[in-house]
Amino acid sequence: MPELRLGLNDKVIFEQASAGARGSRSGKGVELEDVKFHQCVRLSRFEAERTISFIPPDGEFELMSYRLTTQA
Repeated sequence: MPELRLGLNDKVIFEQASAGARGSRSGKGVELEDVKFHQCVRLSRFEAERTISFIPPDGEFELMSYRLTTQA
């Protein structure tokens, strides 16, 4: 199986990253909360490059789940 890579837009802000590395929340990004990846995702590469890298398992699977909250 080939390795697949998915890049994320710069406007995506993860809950943990926004609290530390990103500093303040400007409201110009999309904040994802409760992000969970399938076990096939290489988390070290995601943390270093913000790229979802994985070798897909056979059959159907859920790669990523997350929650969005709207703020007024």
